[in-house]
Amino acid sequence: MSQTSATAGWRNATKAKRRGKGFDFLPYLLLAPIALLLLAVIVYPLLEAMRLALTDASLLNLSRAKFIGLLNFERLLSDRTFIDGIWRTIRWVAAVVLAEIALAVPIALFLHRDFLGRSIVRTAVMVPYITPPAVVALLFLYMVDGNFGIFNDILVRLGVQDAYTPFMSDPTSSFIVVVCAMVWYGTPLMALILLAALQTIPEELYEAADVDGISTFAQFWHITLPHILPSVMFLALLRTIWMSNHIDMIYIMTTGGPGFSNYTEAVYSFQLTNEFRIGYASAVAVALSVVLMIGASLYVRYLARGVLKQAS
Repeated sequence: MSQTSATAGWRNATKAKRRGKGFDFLPYLLLAPIALLLLAVIVYPLLEAMRLALTDASLLNLSRAKFIGLLNFERLLSDRTFIDGIWRTIRWVAAVVLAEIALAVPIALFLHRDFLGRSIVRTAVMVPYITPPAVVALLFLYMVDGNFGIFNDILVRLGVQDAYTPFMSDPTSSFIVVVCAMVWYGTPLMALILLAALQTIPEELYEAADVDGISTFAQFWHITLPHILPSVMFLALLRTIWMSNHIDMIYIMTTGGPGFSNYTEAVYSFQLTNEFRIGYASAVAVALSVVLMIGASLYVRYLARGVLKQAS
């Protein structure tokens, strides 16, 4: 009873002290720089892109752009490149994200084990991710080059093929090469985050499982996987957003080709910008952003519902 009275008295004293001091501006002053930064790098570009999407703006008439309403979005519905780009974007995102998760989980499990030189291996695993994407793209281009690429040389020496093949000239093989480059670049980050998730699992769970004679696979399925699954699903969401907006690796390696075979929506918007069609490029970008925001909102609600269900 006395403890409850003391707590209530402390709360009343704190409230009275706050009323006596008046409104405290300090927290808002401390948050102001980051708020202004977010306005400058996120809110303003988003609003400007939405404004440009409603005009016929180009780099040749940017100051004389006319408001045309939703005409750019109506054109998207009959634009064959945009419509086909939806499938290409889904194919690109699914291939990269699924491959990265499939590789990151066993890599994280391996790095979580105790072995000689573990700290060195953990550091070395991050080398692909700290390499600039442009360098990774050029590295893979040289490896599969149709004239002197080492990959072609190995296949010829093994007798798999009789002559060098220009892999980047074929829609399917060029897509596979770009996906491999992106997976090589992005998997280390996912593995590192999953490693952090693995380190939060109590060792007592595995010790109890060993005592009960539970197999290694059963331990992974019933202990490890449920604990890292939220991290996996959150990473899948982040990588889906990043890959949907990814341009540099695809454009450096293929410029969207051959033909339009690797034209994702982000690459298409970038190419339209290179053609000075700023208004139409903004419409493509805004349409992609709206789809991603809706999809991300539904996905986050699904994740939150799963977390609440586990908590209950």
